[in-house]
Amino acid sequence: MKYTDITFKKKNVRPLLYVLILLLLSTGTANALTIKGVDFADDVTIAGKKLYLNGAGIKKTLFSSIYAAALYLPHPTGDADKAIKNDLCKQVIIHFTKKYSQGKIVEGWNEGFFNNSQEKFYTLQERITTFNAFFSRDMVANDRVTITYIPKQGTTVKINNETKETIPGSDFMEALWAIWLGVNTANRGVKVGMLGREYYYERSNFIIGLWRPGKN
Repeated sequence: MKYTDITFKKKNVRPLLYVLILLLLSTGTANALTIKGVDFADDVTIAGKKLYLNGAGIKKTLFSSIYAAALYLPHPTGDADKAIKNDLCKQVIIHFTKKYSQGKIVEGWNEGFFNNSQEKFYTLQERITTFNAFFSRDMVANDRVTITYIPKQGTTVKINNETKETIPGSDFMEALWAIWLGVNTANRGVKVGMLGREYYYERSNFIIGLWRPGKN
């Protein structure tokens, strides 16, 4: 698979300032970030621990947005490796803004796991299959997927009000978080948004996270 790249404009600004800039540029109500009409709270509480909104981004195709996704961490960071590997409570919320087929969702998960965690893909295969089975239908506008990791317990998926089973292992969590934050992510717009950074694009080339069909 081939993925588009986007150009980053580097600035010597601390990650917390990036988050502040993102909040200021977004239109929303108090104590919430609104991005493309989707609201994300400034913080959530998981297992008695408060997690803070690190950032949010948009997954897009050439013609439309697919979902908005937000990352919550106990300590804000602009370091993708830390966000992936720190064995701490963390959460990703995905809010779909349009219908997206079950087949494309599972294909995207499989590509993301393989492209970013190829060395342990087959070791994780059984757990990946369990995870994929949670997505047994098309997602539609306003469906919200909440993915929560708690150390020594594992990763739990909740689709709207339905909580699925917990998948054990920090290795699985790292592979899943790398889908959005890894070096080979197909979700560039989501990655830079989750890390609280600004991203830049040509007006005629607004194709953040676009997947191009093809073979490796």
